[in-house]
Amino acid sequence: MINTWIQKALHGQLWVILITVAVIVGGAFAIGRLPIDAVPDITNVTVMVNTKTGALAPEEVEKTVTFPIESELAGLPDVQDIRSLSKYGLSQVIVVFSDDTDIYFARQLVNERIQSIRDKLPEGLSPELGPVSTGLGEIFMYAVVAKKGSVLSQLSQKEQLTYLRTVQDFIIKPAIKSVPGVAEVESNGGYKKEIHIDVDPQKMDIYGITCHQMVKALEKVGENYGGGYIQVEGKQIIVRTYGKIDALQQIKNLPVRINVYGAPIRVWQVAEVVEGNQQRLGAATFNGEEAVLGTVLMRINANSREVSQAIEKYISEISLPPDVQIKTLYTRSFLVNATIKTVARNLTEGGLLVIAILFLILGSAKAAFLVALAIPVSMLFATSGMVISGIAASLMSLGAIDFGLIVDGSVVMVENIMRHLNLAKGKLQNKKEKMRIIGDAAKEVSQPVFLGILIIMAVYVPVLSLTGIEGKMFRPMAETVLYALGGSILIALFLMPVMSYFFINPSHSEKEPLFFRVLSKAYKPFLLYSLKHPVKVIIPTLLVALIAIIMFFNLGSDFIPRLDEGDMVIGLVRDQTIGIDKSLEIQKKSDRAIAQFKEVTTVFSRMGTPESATDPMGVNFADTFVILEKDKSKWQKYNGKTVSKVELFEIIAKKIENEAPDQEISLTQPIEMRFNEILEGNRADITLRVIGQNLDILYELSNKSIPILEEIQGASTVELDPLTALKKSDIMDVVLDYDAISRYGVNINDVNNAFSMAMTGSYVGYLYDEDKRFPIVVRLGDKFRKNIADIAKIPVGLPDGGTIPINTIAKIEQKKQITTIARTRAKRYAAVSINIKNRDTQSFVDEAKEKIKKLAIPKGYQLNWGGQFKNLASARTRLLVIIPIVLAVIFVILIRTFHSITQTLLVFNSIPFALTGGVIFIYLRNIPLSVSAGIGFIALIGIAILNGMVLVNFFNQLRQEGMKLEKAVHEATMIRLRPVLMTALVASLGFIPMAYNTGIGAEVQRPLATVVIGGLVSSTILTLLLLPTLYIWVEKLFSKD
Repeated sequence: MINTWIQKALHGQLWVILITVAVIVGGAFAIGRLPIDAVPDITNVTVMVNTKTGALAPEEVEKTVTFPIESELAGLPDVQDIRSLSKYGLSQVIVVFSDDTDIYFARQLVNERIQSIRDKLPEGLSPELGPVSTGLGEIFMYAVVAKKGSVLSQLSQKEQLTYLRTVQDFIIKPAIKSVPGVAEVESNGGYKKEIHIDVDPQKMDIYGITCHQMVKALEKVGENYGGGYIQVEGKQIIVRTYGKIDALQQIKNLPVRINVYGAPIRVWQVAEVVEGNQQRLGAATFNGEEAVLGTVLMRINANSREVSQAIEKYISEISLPPDVQIKTLYTRSFLVNATIKTVARNLTEGGLLVIAILFLILGSAKAAFLVALAIPVSMLFATSGMVISGIAASLMSLGAIDFGLIVDGSVVMVENIMRHLNLAKGKLQNKKEKMRIIGDAAKEVSQPVFLGILIIMAVYVPVLSLTGIEGKMFRPMAETVLYALGGSILIALFLMPVMSYFFINPSHSEKEPLFFRVLSKAYKPFLLYSLKHPVKVIIPTLLVALIAIIMFFNLGSDFIPRLDEGDMVIGLVRDQTIGIDKSLEIQKKSDRAIAQFKEVTTVFSRMGTPESATDPMGVNFADTFVILEKDKSKWQKYNGKTVSKVELFEIIAKKIENEAPDQEISLTQPIEMRFNEILEGNRADITLRVIGQNLDILYELSNKSIPILEEIQGASTVELDPLTALKKSDIMDVVLDYDAISRYGVNINDVNNAFSMAMTGSYVGYLYDEDKRFPIVVRLGDKFRKNIADIAKIPVGLPDGGTIPINTIAKIEQKKQITTIARTRAKRYAAVSINIKNRDTQSFVDEAKEKIKKLAIPKGYQLNWGGQFKNLASARTRLLVIIPIVLAVIFVILIRTFHSITQTLLVFNSIPFALTGGVIFIYLRNIPLSVSAGIGFIALIGIAILNGMVLVNFFNQLRQEGMKLEKAVHEATMIRLRPVLMTALVASLGFIPMAYNTGIGAEVQRPLATVVIGGLVSSTILTLLLLPTLYIWVEKLFSKD
């Protein structure tokens, strides 16, 4: 059937050319619509539920908020995991759904359940869904700063930060949220402005006013209420109450109650009205000074490059106050452009090497050009497929594209056409005869070309079966390769014969090209020696295979190589009890220490929890973003050499330890930390979770595990997880005396409300300033909140009037308690974060599991390991099931081709030949086994079978023409030497730039490229030497001839 279509293509040349032009035009159009990204988004379908819990303590948050929400959401369909965090001021529940769940449907399900339990939660609490973002969400960060020399820059730091935060919240944030693809804009740092009515407990006691009475008197101040409309004399008039407050003096003069003389007691008589700020749960710094930062979160399924570029453009158009400017600190577009540049460079260099080797071996510029034509046409074909399938051009989707692999079929086709035309030189009478010879040559190799490429495509099918994170990471790669190879089959079978008809003519030279003559002359004695002394070839081969097996079992393993994003995030963790002001002071010192390095261009940090609570850090934990100089030639040399990024971090860490000691210091990267956090609830390479119920036991076990894990080779940092660690902090409890409460006739709820209103404040209304509005809060004045003695005097109202201090009906105690409670699948856990260096993940985990056995685990408690190594295990398990099935299918195809089990097994021997070289090469380059390397081994299987099949097919063809066995093997091997060498050389040379490139993103492609190059070297050598020898031996042993 294929031969029939080849004949039709030769007779319908115009149609073939028109279809090719259509593919080129369609591909060119698709390029303009092709999304571009750095890496695929591997975030699972996750819905975050955040509840701001006010002043509730962690255990109260867990019992009254987190647990009810968890229980309600646990019954939702397709839920795979539920994680939660309960801490002061926040309950966060993360629900993970199966990958085939639509994110918006999942959010709808969660929202419906949340609505049904609102009444069961403490009064005033309202759970909210987190933004529709992903692990790739933080695509753009900026600082809002005062222009140098402006009036704003002359104000005090607090006044500046308050004003800048107001500009961020009311001007910049709403503007950026309108950019398509933006899910949320987080604000960090500065002071969020509020109007404080700071009550004086002594004055309130004199006037007999309680906090509750103050709040009731001022409730809804500044608000307007509608009254509909009336009609007067045929006109419609809108009716409303008007209570707008736009000045502090108005608030000061508001009456609270009437005294015994009938005169009003006004706010200014019992309280001070000031411009204050919301209690801060976080802060930010920029170049060693406190600052206001904004972080833009991208909406799920949006393209990070397009959105970040749109934000950059939009920011320049925002109308800002004259003394304020926005400074871009981090943009994802750099990483995307850098990784695509790396891919483009690899493909360009690989393509040039492929064209060069084609010219050297074919000896014809026209033939080399024709074969090379398969590269752009196949890639345009693949581009159209990527656009239709919604695949973004990224480091992973384009990471396995090898131009050598794409031209393999065309190489075999054009080389055979050239050989036939040269054999018929002098016999070509007319164009019809030329077409017949080209048709015969094309038909001769059509079956091995078609089946060979089909087999290469078939070995990529197992990758399509991957699910979860590994599926999202590697399926786009397999799909892109399949599109490109699909295009290359059509080009090799139909376009190459047509183009050869127009451009290929018999060679005028009687000699083969010089490069090929040298290779052929060098190869011939090795072939003859192999045919005469098979044992002397087989035994060394088996020894090399044995060495490769030993090497294989000594390889480490990782999920994927770490992508160098070009910048650093240094995690700085301080004592759990530290206050925000002290933490800021240490952070500024750390920033200044980092900024001293020549390699650093910008330093900024975020600490604590942002307003949207998507990142629930404590004020003791800071993400310090270190933007590095991208031109490494400008880096300082240490001990006469330029250091790596990890080595630079170690030098920076020592500097931080000297200038800002007593911090735990760890290294990660912007995307890496978010992926780890969203996927595992932890930012480290590996996580040890101790799961159980009793918080004290969990605390003890997690702390005891640290010294055990620190002893393991490769452990860089081992620490209690900064986000979920069970750490104890000072807590002040106001313990109610119920007997005293009863004696005074006070309501328990009134006592709790009085304390809560005084300490956390109570919102009573808003002050308006044009389109801005600021909350008005009644609370205890700052000077009365700084020590226990003043807090003890908080007034509580009596039933018959008057007040009593709260310490008459309660006692105040100080103690240490757990301040963060983490749960997974409704069970509490304590987490230990482990970052590793100079060691693969799998071997570290295997050793850690053995060492941790010395930790006595009580009954009812268990250890759970988390990290990306689990994804490697999942991928390995699935591939070990699917690959044998695919190999079985290939075996059946070969049986139907050769009609011989022995010859099929002979071709199958090419697989271990190829795998041997791949293992040896990655071992020698100290590259761990990863899914990326596994994709390389999968590609090798197809290439190795293709070469073996082409050779055995030609052995059989010459024997069918009556040639003796030994002569047929010798002649066929020498004749097919050129296509075999070309397919091997172009495929391996196409991967050389990937294997040795040092650009951003190159480390992800390096394992795959190294495996393929190593495998092709061993496969080609053994195919050309061992396969002919084994063929003769097998045929003599089993053939009926």
